[in-house]
Amino acid sequence: MGYRYLGQMRFQKPGRVPFTVPDKVPWNKVAETLSLKFRAATGRPLTDENLCFLAQKAFRGNFTDNNQLLSWAQFCKEPLNERNFTFWEWFYAVMKLTREHLRGPWMDNAILGFIRKKQAEEMLQNCPNGTFLLRFSDSELGGITIAWVSENQEVFMLQPFTSKDFGIRSLADRISDLNHLVNLYPDIPKDIAFNKYYTPFQDSQPTTSNGYVRPLLVTQIPGWNGPASVSYPNTPQHSFLQSPDPGRDTPSVASRYGNYGANVC
Repeated sequence: MGYRYLGQMRFQKPGRVPFTVPDKVPWNKVAETLSLKFRAATGRPLTDENLCFLAQKAFRGNFTDNNQLLSWAQFCKEPLNERNFTFWEWFYAVMKLTREHLRGPWMDNAILGFIRKKQAEEMLQNCPNGTFLLRFSDSELGGITIAWVSENQEVFMLQPFTSKDFGIRSLADRISDLNHLVNLYPDIPKDIAFNKYYTPFQDSQPTTSNGYVRPLLVTQIPGWNGPASVSYPNTPQHSFLQSPDPGRDTPSVASRYGNYGANVC
């Protein structure tokens, strides 16, 4: 369906047979249409760097030039390497997540998004403790993960957040919760980058109209909950905090409930 949409919008020749799709299309045409579609959905088009990343993904690492032909099967039939979903399924899920939950930060260029895990690690390795960036997950459909630098210059990545997670608590609020996240790459204090997206804290109304205490859901990483100035253990002893694994994102997120005031019967 996705490839047919692209073909009908951009790639069909005059006199074509109705409802047919060309078997192969030059990447530059695919890229142009993907960028237009992404801009229509999220408010900002894709950059040349974004499109280069997508080309490498679509061609399974064998991209050579912008005139290279992408087949219908590569686009929406054959699963990506070591995945059970196609290129189009992955791209569409990222676009949907951005449109529904990440539009503001994406428009502000606070989300790098389309970068490889290894590239994210290389970008962060020489940054100060607490520097972080946001990238779309390769392993999770419609997922975004936070990569950050620890005190001993190790790069860790959180288990990807999805629409289900953001339906409970927004990306900005989750970043605010995690005190060890200090500066958005390269050196922007996180409160400057995300402050306007934080949910206001309404401690003046600790209870609801029916007398119940209103709960507050806060994102935590067990063992990493202190302020950024706290010295973290050099070797995390938790199974959910691991050194980067090239095959997957590192699961490491937990949540807790707190309340705004005293119990009310």
